[in-house]
Amino acid sequence: MTKKKTRDSNMELLRIVAMLLVMIVHASYRALGLPTQEMLVEDPQSGFLRLLTESFSIMAVNVFVMLSGWYGIRLRWSRLAELLFQVLFFGLVCVGIAYIATGSLPTGIAKCVLMLGEGDYWFVKTYLALYLLSPVLNAFVEHASRRQMETTLLTLFAFQWVFGWIFNATTWLVGGYSLPSFVCLYLLARYMNIHRPRFTKFGRQTDISIYIVTCAFMTVSIFLLKRYFNLGGVLYYYNSPTAILAAAYLLLFFSKLHLQSRIVNWVAISALAIYLTHSNSYLCHYYDGTIRLWCGQLALPSFLLHVVALIAVVFVGSILLDKVRLLVWRPFQHYLSDR
Repeated sequence: MTKKKTRDSNMELLRIVAMLLVMIVHASYRALGLPTQEMLVEDPQSGFLRLLTESFSIMAVNVFVMLSGWYGIRLRWSRLAELLFQVLFFGLVCVGIAYIATGSLPTGIAKCVLMLGEGDYWFVKTYLALYLLSPVLNAFVEHASRRQMETTLLTLFAFQWVFGWIFNATTWLVGGYSLPSFVCLYLLARYMNIHRPRFTKFGRQTDISIYIVTCAFMTVSIFLLKRYFNLGGVLYYYNSPTAILAAAYLLLFFSKLHLQSRIVNWVAISALAIYLTHSNSYLCHYYDGTIRLWCGQLALPSFLLHVVALIAVVFVGSILLDKVRLLVWRPFQHYLSDR
């Protein structure tokens, strides 16, 4: 009898932390936007705090992709079916929540639930493309030498940074919201885990220090560039070197922890559900709009407490809903496992 593989709870904890950071990114940048030059001049303390929050959380999406690259995706049609079912399940749940909130059914339900709108679950659609491409990427990793991987990574990142970060010369690379950017992150994480280059062998304290220093550098740089020159927002692109560096060292830090926890694993297996609820096309307006409303009405300490409470409610509620989804999926799982 084959022993069931145990999840690494340290990396599952990183998955949870990354999802919390995604919620913070959306509460900060998506809901409130980047602080304007005028705000940084008139209220530098509040502006700096918002930039600090964004800097320490912007790499969360990169972390999710790099987690897949760290272990390597194994394409299984049953797992693909489960992912699509999860998206469908939460799409319908969010339609129901929107109906309860407004008293009427929203428009474009099929388009939203099936992710056919341009802005519907961009991360899920890009990750699906990466998932389907993973056998090709894994074959390259398996047969390529270390030198070939290093050359490929250097050229791919150079191309991305020139055309999708420095000059914004391609619409399909700008910001890192694309399959090529996910491929770069996936291959980087595979390279780090398989070949263990020198930059991955620092101690945990060094790893977390590099993450903190990188995030602090982003904060100070953007604050100065935005305040005095109205520039600097590109440092918050997912394909920015600083965002990738911070994600890599946060990943390395957690990879060197020693943790086994059934509770952590139980929560982490449902982490995607949190994104599927608060980033749903019907519900993200409530999430973002509520935060904007509080920002305009509440003093800073009260505002922060309200946002933390909202994040906690959405987090716990999403995890519990996903446990229901897992129960509904179980008969299908047994059916697919027999195929």
